[in-house]
Amino acid sequence: MMTGTRFMGAVCASVLAFSVFTGQATANTLDFGIGAPTSGSLSYAGGGAALIGSGIQVDDVVGLETPSNDNVTSLCDSCLLDFTTGGSTGSWVFGSGGTITITGGIDFPDATPDITDTNTVLLSGTFDSAQILDLGSGQFEFQILGASFTDTKDPDLLSFYGLPDVQYIGGMNLSFQTSAAMGESFTTTDLLSGDVVNQPVPVPAAVWLFGAGLLGLVGVARRKD
Repeated sequence: MMTGTRFMGAVCASVLAFSVFTGQATANTLDFGIGAPTSGSLSYAGGGAALIGSGIQVDDVVGLETPSNDNVTSLCDSCLLDFTTGGSTGSWVFGSGGTITITGGIDFPDATPDITDTNTVLLSGTFDSAQILDLGSGQFEFQILGASFTDTKDPDLLSFYGLPDVQYIGGMNLSFQTSAAMGESFTTTDLLSGDVVNQPVPVPAAVWLFGAGLLGLVGVARRKD
């Protein structure tokens, strides 16, 4: 596992780099949280195959710097993350294509009517890229980091946080363990923590592609406070 000092150093450096590059703090962000350990599976069949995530449990969603209900956490009801990236372009780097969805219900923490149908599509999008990095812990621990995608969201979820019903740019990170070496095929259910984070498209696309993974680190840091 990454030590606290090493992790926080990476977080601080990433946040600083993102702030300098964009000239502003992260704003109008929805952060879907994945606690450790979590259920589901992750697999890669090797060669030019895609990376596939199935039935990964999502625990909650929080608005960060949102117009309404800023920093308010809503609990997920049977929320599941499923995704398929584009094909591998070499080692554990994956190109554009594929899909990403989060389905489930939402329990809002006030009188707002909940999203009670657990088949509701809360997020639906298309992948731009993804990469798996070796965390160097010596315990076969890896992380999907800097995965980026475009998506749309459920209007009731957006309304609670005062966000516009437009296209969003997203990023995802997810830690996992497997005995496979970098670039090899694998299947694992040993999934740890992660985040799926989003901002409205008005954030310049080039800026997001630089900072998508950094926002993921910000989300992880929030859960480790």
